[in-house]
Amino acid sequence: MTGSRCPGLLLVLACVLTLFGCAPVDRPVRTAGEADGREPAPAAGPWRMHRLGRCLGSDTAPGTGSDSVVLDTARDLFAYGEGGDAIIELELYLERARDRSGLVHLTLGQLYVMAGQGEPSLVPVEGPAADTGSWERNRPRFLRRAETVLQEARRIRPDDAAVDYLLADAARAGGDMDAAEERVASGLRKCSLFSSFEILATYQMLRPTEAVQIKAVPPIYPRSAAMAGIRGEVELDVLVDPGGRVHQVETVSTPDARLSRAASAAVSKSEFKPGRIGKYPVWSWVRVGVLFK
Repeated sequence: MTGSRCPGLLLVLACVLTLFGCAPVDRPVRTAGEADGREPAPAAGPWRMHRLGRCLGSDTAPGTGSDSVVLDTARDLFAYGEGGDAIIELELYLERARDRSGLVHLTLGQLYVMAGQGEPSLVPVEGPAADTGSWERNRPRFLRRAETVLQEARRIRPDDAAVDYLLADAARAGGDMDAAEERVASGLRKCSLFSSFEILATYQMLRPTEAVQIKAVPPIYPRSAAMAGIRGEVELDVLVDPGGRVHQVETVSTPDARLSRAASAAVSKSEFKPGRIGKYPVWSWVRVGVLFK
């Protein structure tokens, strides 16, 4: 890796922020509608990664201001091809830190996973998994250290899907496909926390992709609306979970409430490919149009 990697990192972050239309929030505020189990309507734009109401507070584990300092330092070292030094900085920080947010563990665990996948710039020269000079000995040590650090991240951030996905990557790199499958399944049931997936996107150069409707259920045209000559397009915002299931439908615009109800009922039964950050599926809103003519 070289310093030329830095513009790529900035481009990925800009893409993530622009497409998702959201930003990290330290202390999210509960909004109207969540008391009855419904999620707040999405922000302006075609779609965005969504913080579930049940996940409010999941991203606010105790931490110190110095967390952000060491995370910035590690990111800069990695961007300039000094990933091994980034690992050392994070390890040293964890030795002396008391209050921990879990993001340092997640970052360190991800770097060890990437080292165990064969990234040569991520071999540390000191620390609990220092270079032994042998790839055959290094690889299992990197993956064991990744497992240890990520399990601690999971303890601190128990509802963070990104941690489970990284644990799945570690298991896969070690050849344990059954464990990898179980961990992915666990992640699918958890929260898509922006701060964690921002870290994954930064270090793995990941790009977001929208959820896609792969099987549309035709709406039933309300007889009364058809007889009245009411037609046009209903625009809906659809909340899709990481497994591709529809959890909520909100009307953005409609020619008539009857068409809105019919469109919502049809889309609720449709099939979706979930939104993703790289290979990792996330909760997201997507905008869908249903035409009545």
